[in-house]
Amino acid sequence: MGVSHYREHTLNVIIAGGGRVGRETATLMTAYGHRVTIIEQDPRITRVHSGQGDDVTFVQGDATEPETLTSVNIQEADIILALTDNETTNVAICQQASNFAPDARCVARSHRPPAATGNPDDVGAFVFPERAGARVAIGRAFGAPVQPITDLSTRFELVEIEAEPGATAVGKSLEELDLPTKATVITDLGTEDLADGDMVIEAGRQYMIATRPGAVDDLKELFWS
Repeated sequence: MGVSHYREHTLNVIIAGGGRVGRETATLMTAYGHRVTIIEQDPRITRVHSGQGDDVTFVQGDATEPETLTSVNIQEADIILALTDNETTNVAICQQASNFAPDARCVARSHRPPAATGNPDDVGAFVFPERAGARVAIGRAFGAPVQPITDLSTRFELVEIEAEPGATAVGKSLEELDLPTKATVITDLGTEDLADGDMVIEAGRQYMIATRPGAVDDLKELFWS
């Protein structure tokens, strides 16, 4: 699908797994303006969280079963996130979902590095490590060049961002660059050199930046063309 901006279009998102990561991912997805349905097998979780917000629909069922997937109109899904606590189940969900929505991007939560899973064709990306938070899941779902590394706190996060050719930041030193006041470049991930005022932003290179969540859109304007 290649969506490069979290808010570019209103998307239909199916999340399998109504645990903490699944619910937090749903909250962020709805904040970006997308339509979200959560499939949860445990009726207790479904009962507790159903009706708590108008933006997320909870459905009780087994996401590996075709009947459950068709009940949530899986064929209309743009993104499918298999975020249960069982890696085998998550891969099975992506494989089953591909039968109904072959063009949808499917992300599976995993407890092993992607290479160790065999990279099934039906899985577009893996969220690893398994404890990775909601922002990591969303980054993988969109395949975006801005990838949150971890949810360190509610106050700031670390992101990886790639400088695109023709972007405002390219060719400028950090001293010259008008970065958002709530963002600090830490390192060039290619050279692993710590950033200082003399570091020049180069096209095609990735940078680690510490930022408050509200400054991410400003960083995109600087680093993307």
